[in-house]
Amino acid sequence: MSDRSAANRLAWIDLLRGLAVVGMIETHVVNVFLNSGYDTAGWRSQLSFFNGLVAPAFLWIAGYIQGRSIRRSHEVGRPVATAARWRRLGFVAALSFLLHIPWHLWGVGDFGLASWKHLFQIDVLSCLGVSLGILLLAGQLRPRWFDALSVALLGFFVLAAPIATGWHTGWPMVDGWLNRAEGSLFPLFPWLGFVAAGSLASRWKLDGWFWPVLAVAMAWGGYELASGPFSNADPLFFVERLGWLLGLVLVVKAVSRLAAPKWLQLAGRESLLMYMLHIILLHAFPAGGGMTWDRKIGQTLSLPSVALVFVGLLSVCLLAAWFNETRKARSAERARERQENGPEPVGA
Repeated sequence: MSDRSAANRLAWIDLLRGLAVVGMIETHVVNVFLNSGYDTAGWRSQLSFFNGLVAPAFLWIAGYIQGRSIRRSHEVGRPVATAARWRRLGFVAALSFLLHIPWHLWGVGDFGLASWKHLFQIDVLSCLGVSLGILLLAGQLRPRWFDALSVALLGFFVLAAPIATGWHTGWPMVDGWLNRAEGSLFPLFPWLGFVAAGSLASRWKLDGWFWPVLAVAMAWGGYELASGPFSNADPLFFVERLGWLLGLVLVVKAVSRLAAPKWLQLAGRESLLMYMLHIILLHAFPAGGGMTWDRKIGQTLSLPSVALVFVGLLSVCLLAAWFNETRKARSAERARERQENGPEPVGA
């Protein structure tokens, strides 16, 4: 989730990714702790709609960065599918499954099918890692063919999503990548489409009148053409969400030229750490009695209490992000000093 070259960072990307990770923390805190009595409130459905843009934003940003990096490699003649890139994607995918280890079942000796389904649930991290891996393979092609294959991937995984809801192999660890029948939240159909859309968007600067017009047309058209309640597998759901997301991208790009809060940029640079930490604190950190905080408290808190939990959790994650970035900066400074001064003389 992070671009390793500080010199090549885009301020608006860090800002957008920071907004996405803050939005994800807010979404999870609200979903986990807010009293279910608020479910019928009008503002709750509106909040849920905008919270639904968080995951597409993460996937789109990752695709944008990946596409930009692949195109830069094409331009300078560097290898695309390097071992370092594969290691980073493998690390992201591995983290996803580590977060799904069913301690609550395995801890009591239950190694049944339900525990394995829980382990192999596909969340946004695993979807992101595999989607970027597919794009990385496509990046082995020449630039023109890479763009063509990206369009094909976008079209296939979005348009085939309604059909994929009925695909079953009998292997839960495979079916989880295809649809939500096994409990996965982010199967490749249609969510890989957001990654491919981000990769394609990296071909352009996203300036000029065309892009806001396209964003409005997609958001309005997807909503107006829908014949019934939205499903995540409906291609019109993808069109509408991508339209809203593109509008958000354009707004953040414009705002970043005027102001880019440092704490949000920090959240963007350390988005993976903040994502992992808040998930662990919510769903894995012990709360006593053999329970985690999400299970112990549940959907019982009032709106002010949820707001306090959100601020507290966000503050802890930002502090950890600051500490990690400071640690990395000091390590880099020591490495530069060793390189400049040469190896220390060994005493006789």
